Amino acid sequence: MKHISAAGFLSLFRFIVPVVLGIVSVAACVWPRQTHAEPLAWKIRIEAGDIDRSNLPIRVPVVLPEAAAVAQSIQITLADGSHVAGQILPPGLLGKPTSVPAGKVPRDIVFVLPRLLAGTSIDVVAEAQDDRTSANPRLHWADAAGATELLFSGKPLLRYEMPVYDASSEETRVKTYKPFHHVFDPATGIKLTKGDGGQYTHHRGIFFGYNKISHGTDKKVSSDCWHCTGKARQQHRKVLEHIDGDVEGRQRTAIDWIGSDESVVISETRELAAVPVASGIIIDFASRLESTGPVQLEGDPQHSGVHFRASQEVADEAKSPTKSQTYYLRPGTKASPGDYRNWPDDKTYINAPWHAASFVVGGKRSTVLRINRPANPGEARMSERDYARFGSYCEAGVAADNPLELGYRWWVQPGEITLEEAARIAADFSSPAKVTVVPNR
Repeated sequence: MKHISAAGFLSLFRFIVPVVLGIVSVAACVWPRQTHAEPLAWKIRIEAGDIDRSNLPIRVPVVLPEAAAVAQSIQITLADGSHVAGQILPPGLLGKPTSVPAGKVPRDIVFVLPRLLAGTSIDVVAEAQDDRTSANPRLHWADAAGATELLFSGKPLLRYEMPVYDASSEETRVKTYKPFHHVFDPATGIKLTKGDGGQYTHHRGIFFGYNKISHGTDKKVSSDCWHCTGKARQQHRKVLEHIDGDVEGRQRTAIDWIGSDESVVISETRELAAVPVASGIIIDFASRLESTGPVQLEGDPQHSGVHFRASQEVADEAKSPTKSQTYYLRPGTKASPGDYRNWPDDKTYINAPWHAASFVVGGKRSTVLRINRPANPGEARMSERDYARFGSYCEAGVAADNPLELGYRWWVQPGEITLEEAARIAADFSSPAKVTVVPNR
């Protein structure tokens, strides 16, 4: 073997070092360094308090760097080492995130906790997955004719009807004068809600409106955006957001309330978010009403507010109505069929934290629980009918510096629900579990 002299070795060294440094420099450009200064992982302590939180969603507010604030799938590791799916998403419409430092954004971690009994606590770890997002999320929004649907494992769960207003005839006007959401039984695909036509055509799915709206100069113009009489109506303007995921599917839309004078009286932002759980579906409804001038919203609980209307089948006298099988549950009471309450016939029926309708559609019984958000303003005046139209309203003013915000939770499940279970689900919405978060470094 030929020996290299010291001078030759030095020359070779001077040649190789710049080459190696050049290769390293190029590699650094091609493969950027991965930084883990703020790993997307957290330790979370959840305290049940005096409510059983089993099989209910947990929402945990966190703060992320802007660069990492894309929608992400999360793995939740429970205390026993088992895992459940989680999701990172922006706060909801009525979320009130605390102030965050520059360069950061608020986000929520959402997952369904299988079991957490009252009086106990659990520590979990939430970790972002390497793929960041699920390629085939369980909940997915898809376009349909004149609508968009939230599919749950390929089956419709919600359908947002967004008709284009058409006043060319009275028939087309009535069919197109308001947007609304249909609700489906995800197990059977049965549509549980009513569309246009039938008894009280203005009752449609989950819907919102007021029949006495005062606006304009000195509030002297009157409009009805419940029955949508004359030129008054609600018009879908655009979809603002669609979120798919393995835990929650969410939609945010812009809806204009058009007055009898054809002015835009109210600009509404409406949001529905759905979380499937083992025994049912949770649907959170949120709405923000804004106006450029003073508006007064009044009416009565049969013709104003946020309501659910079951399928026309329940009331259809031409066929075989099932309204004789409809009954209501209220705190402490399971009413008999035909026993329904309404304000002002019963002026004590106000501010009920929840009520539920159990009805039969397609030969199968379903129960829908409606829960009032405690922060809703004013007096909630309640309404029920035996054909399973139920809800509440409150009187309120809207002004340029005073938007109106309302929120409700709907729990939809096959079969019946006990009073105890209804009260538990309602209490969880009113008083969420306490969560404490620390970064998991």
